[in-house]
Amino acid sequence: MEIRTDQSGQAARYQRIRRRLALFHLFLTPALLTILLLSGLTFGMRTNALALTCGNEWGTVAVYFFLFSLYFLIFDLPLAYYSGFSLEHAFGLSNQTFGQWTSDFLKKAGLSFGLSLALLEFLYLIIRKSPSHWWLWAWGGYAFVSYILGKVFPVLIVPLFYKYGKVEDKALEAKVLTLAARFGLPAQNVYSLNLSKTTRKANAAFMGIGKTKRIVLSDTLIDHFTPAEVEIVVAHELGHYKNHDVWRFLAFGLGTSLMVFALGFWGIKALAHSMQLDSAANVAGLPLLFLIFYAVNLILMPLQNAYSRRRENEADAFALKACGNKYFFISCMRKLGEQNLADPDPPAWYEWFFYDHPSIGKRIKKAERYEG
Repeated sequence: MEIRTDQSGQAARYQRIRRRLALFHLFLTPALLTILLLSGLTFGMRTNALALTCGNEWGTVAVYFFLFSLYFLIFDLPLAYYSGFSLEHAFGLSNQTFGQWTSDFLKKAGLSFGLSLALLEFLYLIIRKSPSHWWLWAWGGYAFVSYILGKVFPVLIVPLFYKYGKVEDKALEAKVLTLAARFGLPAQNVYSLNLSKTTRKANAAFMGIGKTKRIVLSDTLIDHFTPAEVEIVVAHELGHYKNHDVWRFLAFGLGTSLMVFALGFWGIKALAHSMQLDSAANVAGLPLLFLIFYAVNLILMPLQNAYSRRRENEADAFALKACGNKYFFISCMRKLGEQNLADPDPPAWYEWFFYDHPSIGKRIKKAERYEG
């Protein structure tokens, strides 16, 4: 099944715009942080926060972070609207009304602000209490929160936006549950998700830790793919389950985050005086700290994505071996690329830097070479 010429051209245009947006956003964040620092705006925000809270440390962090978030929202909102609503509608990928998109955006923004504020209050508390070792305590807190979020994300966060359901096609359900049971995943841990509420794209995921682990298939996948193709997707996610990839990603993330916190500590210590900061505990230094974190994460991004692509390759290999039919795998990948307007052959530099999955083209070529 080849992608039609008109479909291929539409995908190329869509992905070209997506690449430009990704590059624009890549430079927008550090630019906004730098403006806050060099213009002195960050000190004005702290002064206002101090005045409004009468110098209370907890209140100062909260008010400062509110102003900080508002500053970023002014620039991020038009970009979020264009990339998340306007562009998706222009290419026929979105099912959301403007009201639905606005509701989801506000829920995400509120959830992100609340969680970020709690973490930031904790960060500045340990900076005040342990100015020489705060980075190590912060990393420990980050490790704990990452573990907890891994457990609660599928049961508390996802239901805020989507609804879980059972696979209603009984023949498909039997095929999926037989495959899951074959590799030791309990039958009740396979769900469908009403992704069609927001998009026409198809997706699947393995998520959760311990008792919350589950395979989630979007209804857009179930409705538009054959049972054999859905079985391929389930087998891929089972590959993540059997390879303990949630734990692998958690461990890898904790290793890189330790480096991020350590370099954040040394970076702000070295640059604080030149930025007129009396100490790391001064919340006006938050843009500097975020700028250091951002730079380190940017340097590490190709490494993190390369590791992710390696795990995805292993899951693909597992799916090919488990199902034993490369032709269903190939048709599934082509259909995914067509439905999601994916670029089958993105620029090598872009895939190296941004992609956490191998490109559709590479996944198809891998299957074509499979001789199991």
